[in-house]
Amino acid sequence: MGKRKQLFLVLTIFLLLVVLSACGSSANMEASPQDVADSTETEETAESESTEVKTEEASSETRIVETINGEVEIPANPQRVVAHENYLATLIALGIKPVGGSDRELSSPHIQDHIQGIESVGEFTGSLEKILTLKPDLIVTANNDPSIYAQLSKIAPTLVFPYLTFGNVEKEMQEMGAMLGREDEAKAWQEQFDERVAVAKQKAQDVIGDQTVTLVGAFNKDLYIYGDSLYRGGEALYQHLELQPPKAVAEEVIGSEDNYLVISYEVLENYAGDYIFVDESNGGQLEEDSPIWRNLDAVKNERVIIYEDPEYFWPYDPIAVPNQAERLAELLIELGE
Repeated sequence: MGKRKQLFLVLTIFLLLVVLSACGSSANMEASPQDVADSTETEETAESESTEVKTEEASSETRIVETINGEVEIPANPQRVVAHENYLATLIALGIKPVGGSDRELSSPHIQDHIQGIESVGEFTGSLEKILTLKPDLIVTANNDPSIYAQLSKIAPTLVFPYLTFGNVEKEMQEMGAMLGREDEAKAWQEQFDERVAVAKQKAQDVIGDQTVTLVGAFNKDLYIYGDSLYRGGEALYQHLELQPPKAVAEEVIGSEDNYLVISYEVLENYAGDYIFVDESNGGQLEEDSPIWRNLDAVKNERVIIYEDPEYFWPYDPIAVPNQAERLAELLIELGE
């Protein structure tokens, strides 16, 4: 009987321990509604604070850009950009809509569908007062006047890229896209650019073949011979359609510092190609009755194209240049019909 009592006592203690253990586990697993609410609130607060910190960090992120004025710290994702002189269309092509731009650029026929809401800051030098009211977080300009830079940089970080800095619109898009964190937009633009220019190039070369082309500007008694850069469609004509200049133009104009040459009618024959494009938009006019002009092969063969819409060929930006390449090809086709 003593052994049975001992066994009964051991079993009783064991069962009691099991029951107590189960109750403890249940108590730990169960929580009151208030406990759950408090826990959830704590987690949500932590998450909210984390999101706020991330947003704050994103808005305060910056990048360093190397310019002719040294390193400039700019917003990683600028929201209020002013295109002070030049680069308005470049910014638009990169998916950045500036808050302000110059009158000259805003008048470009190539960007009229993109300028709603962009305010004028005046002519190329711009109005500092107007720029100030726009509260920019970044200013981009081609004006490398130190006094202008000093004034602009007091308003906002200012990037200065003088004319001819990039050489052509492809490099401009690639490099500015990298500086502004818009590499994807630059890549997408390049793909479309390549497709459009390839078609225009084939059309133009089907007409021209290996014959030469000269781009001329008439200014009173002088003539300007333009190269392959920012003047009157020269980049589209020579760099992208890859039409060939006469030897004198290739040697004396293309690749020169100014990328144009002022000549008199007396030496025009040395620079005249088999085809001649003419710009008369700056107050000048060709002396079409001049014996020198009439004796040029391009004139005698009726291979002269005078721009009827010269404003179309003034801009030299990533939106204008592919348009110009297509228009130049069309003009050559029309001439041959």
